[in-house]
Amino acid sequence: MKKRLKVFIAACSAFVVLSGSALAVSAGPRIFINGAEFANTFMKLKIENGSAMVSLRAIVEQLKGEVEYKSDGIHVSLPEASKLAQQVNGFMNALKADTPEDAANTWIRGVQKRSGPMQYAVMTPALQAKTKQQFEDNFWVTGGSSPHMGTVTNMTTKTLSDGKVQISFDYPLVTSAGVEGTGKAMLTIEKGTGPADDQWAISSIWLKDPGDTGLMIGVD
Repeated sequence: MKKRLKVFIAACSAFVVLSGSALAVSAGPRIFINGAEFANTFMKLKIENGSAMVSLRAIVEQLKGEVEYKSDGIHVSLPEASKLAQQVNGFMNALKADTPEDAANTWIRGVQKRSGPMQYAVMTPALQAKTKQQFEDNFWVTGGSSPHMGTVTNMTTKTLSDGKVQISFDYPLVTSAGVEGTGKAMLTIEKGTGPADDQWAISSIWLKDPGDTGLMIGVD
């Protein structure tokens, strides 16, 4: 009986120790990279005055990069994927719209070229969050080759409120045999919904026939 009691006490003690360790790990802020959680101690994570600080070497190495300390400073080398990501971000930022018409024309060009990134670049953050997975599932290619959106006509701009407009237009449905009908679109475009207050982005997309040019992402 005494032996069983000792085993039980030992088991309880082990449970308390493990539970305490788990609580210690989960206490405070947590850090995840691509969905995987890393120990705060490994990343040397700490919060000071609302700013998160981590070990530069630890986080760069998790991204498959290298950190080298030289006499003139700290040199960080990241893999090709990171360089490509910077290039993509540069393209995306360059496509940001300064006017509602810029946003509409970039989106139209994206549809005509079947370019998901062009369409995505001029969407509001909310619409981007809603559509990103569908763009990724289709490898950022939209629409179809036939019919496709031709040169738009009858573009009109209607002011809905301060910083919010509606742009509507018609477009021919073009095939190898010629024009086989006409589509109609209406874009709601808002100001100050991107990184800068003076940028415009599409918050809503309406089409008379959402499937007239093939796969169309983000249509209400």
